[in-house]
Amino acid sequence: MRTQSDATSLGIRMVNVLLATGLVIGLVGGALVAVRDSSAPAVADLETVAYAPPRYRMVQANIRASMGTTRFKKDVREVVGTSPDFITYNEVNGRRSASLEPGRYRVWRKGGDAYRSATAVAWDNDEWAATSKGIHQISNKRGKPADQKLHWGIRFANWVTLENRATGRNVSVVAVHFAPKSKYYGDLVRPSARALNVLVKALARRGPVMVGGDLNVQYEGSRYPSDIFAAQHLTPSYDVTQQAPVTHGRASTIDYVLARGIARFATGNQRAFGLESDHHAVRVDFSPLPVTSTEGSSRVRFGPGVVVTDPGLSTAEEQSVLRTVLKSINSTKRGQVVHLATRALSNAKVLRALKRAKSRGARVQVVTAERTTTAEMRSLQRVLGKDVNKESWAVRRPSGYDRAGLRATVLLISRTGATPAFGFSSSTQMSTSAGTGKRSGYVSVTKTSYDKLFKPFFSAVGRRV
Repeated sequence: MRTQSDATSLGIRMVNVLLATGLVIGLVGGALVAVRDSSAPAVADLETVAYAPPRYRMVQANIRASMGTTRFKKDVREVVGTSPDFITYNEVNGRRSASLEPGRYRVWRKGGDAYRSATAVAWDNDEWAATSKGIHQISNKRGKPADQKLHWGIRFANWVTLENRATGRNVSVVAVHFAPKSKYYGDLVRPSARALNVLVKALARRGPVMVGGDLNVQYEGSRYPSDIFAAQHLTPSYDVTQQAPVTHGRASTIDYVLARGIARFATGNQRAFGLESDHHAVRVDFSPLPVTSTEGSSRVRFGPGVVVTDPGLSTAEEQSVLRTVLKSINSTKRGQVVHLATRALSNAKVLRALKRAKSRGARVQVVTAERTTTAEMRSLQRVLGKDVNKESWAVRRPSGYDRAGLRATVLLISRTGATPAFGFSSSTQMSTSAGTGKRSGYVSVTKTSYDKLFKPFFSAVGRRV
């Protein structure tokens, strides 16, 4: 089943300038770490977090169906040679299962016809035991030219739930291949993404879910279904590493490793590597993160990425967004500046963190969109004051907040721990419910991103900068 790329080009991402220098970046304390594969010296504590065992390595490989057996076997050896824990294969209909599971590897894909056997999941059987397997249809559209054998609009995802033999941790791995856009059956990217979500939601009850596949849509292109993936917290590794390598053709990024539960892992060592196939394989490492306290530390280092929480995780892990806010505020020292904009501020932990930051000598500035002066705001104003021309203050500006176009929460800190220009934006307000339910946020660590949020923050209180 041949692929077809969406030629929409990627925008220039400012953070890639930092990554190109070999910067090692991380977020410790309940969220995520992104670490670039680099020969530059690593910060010791971050390297320990990002690369300490257990490390789960995943490879996504689309091995062209029309290649000869010799070239196909060479690609399998190339993929297996990276010592992955999990492999997701595309276009392997017509290949013998024995060829997909050399040595210690085992493979699953539903046999019976070319449609069901086109995707496959392989795993290191020395490290992982399969506890359940299955197949899930993601599209069912007929239509093809006269000289084509298969209806490319008929697609299935094969999946396996695996248990780590040493730790007992469960991970589900899904191999998927979306149909390319065609005049014979239309554009199936969005319906395929919704069908994939149904499977991911069911598997997520068992633990993290890793998805590998050729999605036949350009990353961040106009057809890229980011809203659908977000509905199930299914995050591509590219969002975390802030790198999107070419995987097909001259400028296409259409092969993905995505994960639900990605906030529980250090995510790094991502790279694309060449195959005999017309696609590059994508390799990504995931390392489970320890759940640590929200207490501050001068050694804490934050990195760019997505912070996601979800009901069903442990209580500590479910509160990753709130804990990121607390960890960053608690890691500020004398002379640093904390700017917090939130639609509602009633979370007792956040209020205490702000007051303690002020007592340590940090400058603290807070604006909310609340319509009335709450008891929490009055309590904060007694510590910070309410004159926006002074170094610390707390005010409510509902009209200005809306006019400035601020998200539910925006947190800017001039320096927190070892990280300058920390920025965090989230759709979650810092209310009493901030530590419950589905939450997400985005961490940035560049001056450009910081300045972009800095101006609307002051615009909300009527100050120009």
